[in-house]
Amino acid sequence: MPIYAISDLHLSFANPKPMDIFGRIWEGHEERIARNWGEIVGKDDTVLVAGDHSWALRLEDAIPDLDYIAQRPGKKILIRGNHDYWWRRESTTRIQKQLPESITLMQGHAVVIDGIGITGTRGWRIETCEQGDKGEVTDEPGGAKVMQRELIYLERGLKEIPADVSKKIVMLHYPPFTTDLEPTGFVDLLKKYNVHTLVYGHIHSGSYLEGDIDGIKYRLVSVDHTKFKPVQIA
Repeated sequence: MPIYAISDLHLSFANPKPMDIFGRIWEGHEERIARNWGEIVGKDDTVLVAGDHSWALRLEDAIPDLDYIAQRPGKKILIRGNHDYWWRRESTTRIQKQLPESITLMQGHAVVIDGIGITGTRGWRIETCEQGDKGEVTDEPGGAKVMQRELIYLERGLKEIPADVSKKIVMLHYPPFTTDLEPTGFVDLLKKYNVHTLVYGHIHSGSYLEGDIDGIKYRLVSVDHTKFKPVQIA
């Protein structure tokens, strides 16, 4: 069965946050995603959802957004995004028990679907903000520790994938490169474990990488990049 990917749904049914403040392209995005998803994805297909599912700060407020995802066709595999405050990594198991069977929360573990190994985690990178004509690197406290933790999660998931799979797919929220498009430590792991395809989100404007890079297929799947459609990756 096909495997699709999509990211950055940015839902907010409990406490609506209009997304069209980020541009007219976002007008009615929930309806457009639902319509496109229903036309493209079958009930037995798999959809990788690469983070930033909900603006909610608490799980109870994220439930309507998660219900929206659950109602879409296919088996959904979710990773955390930088805005998914409702999903604390320490609470993953507890949250999973409250969700419909069609949704799997993934963080540093792996699954095999039709002979394809899939793993994922949020990832991390230091963002750059422009102040005047001088770029300044900003990082939250403990950023280096977060980076190391996410690298450990990714390698743990890659190690769980059996050797006999036909290909390996990695899902990250943050791209595995800096704002200057320089590779981070995540790329080293992708190469070390012979990953076939990387899907990522987070980016809505500016530079990005896509296509075959050193033997790895990069796919940016933020919804505003994919015309609010899931894209087939396998």
